[in-house]
Amino acid sequence: MKNIVKISVGVFSSVLILAVLSAGIYFYLAGSQQAKPDRGKEILKVKEESTPAGGKIIEVAEKRKEPIEKEFPMEMDEYEVQDAIHGMTHQKIIADDKWGFIPLTKDRVERLISVVEKNETNYEKSELYMHILNRWLKNNFSEIDKEHNEIWRLQEGNVGEATGIMSAEEEKAFIEEHYEIEE
Repeated sequence: MKNIVKISVGVFSSVLILAVLSAGIYFYLAGSQQAKPDRGKEILKVKEESTPAGGKIIEVAEKRKEPIEKEFPMEMDEYEVQDAIHGMTHQKIIADDKWGFIPLTKDRVERLISVVEKNETNYEKSELYMHILNRWLKNNFSEIDKEHNEIWRLQEGNVGEATGIMSAEEEKAFIEEHYEIEE
């Protein structure tokens, strides 16, 4: 009988210690989340441009917090290039799920072109990246949903396949969800 009581007290003590530790971690994390100052959304400039075909495209500019060379160093590995291209497509595509968003800006496109050119012999799909980035440099986003899906497949995506391209109004609304737009 004494052994059963010792085992029961031991198990109870262990459960109690785990419960107290779990509660402590929960309240610590909850408190640290509340203690962070609300920085608000970062600010972007958004400009609507007309295409020769009569459509509209959204052009984004931002005030950089870090140099482009730090965001996209020349030593980027191939997966990082894919991730950057993938994140930028989210600004313009329709998909049920989107994980990550990087504003699609001219300076990012130009920098990625430089990175891919420098590393083309190291990247298995450098021709694909150059094809996509050079189209974007010319403000040609008519295939961006297909381009998203090509990169998404390379990354073995299984959720969030692009099903179309947003209108300029939808794109602007998407950007406003993530950033403050400067008028």
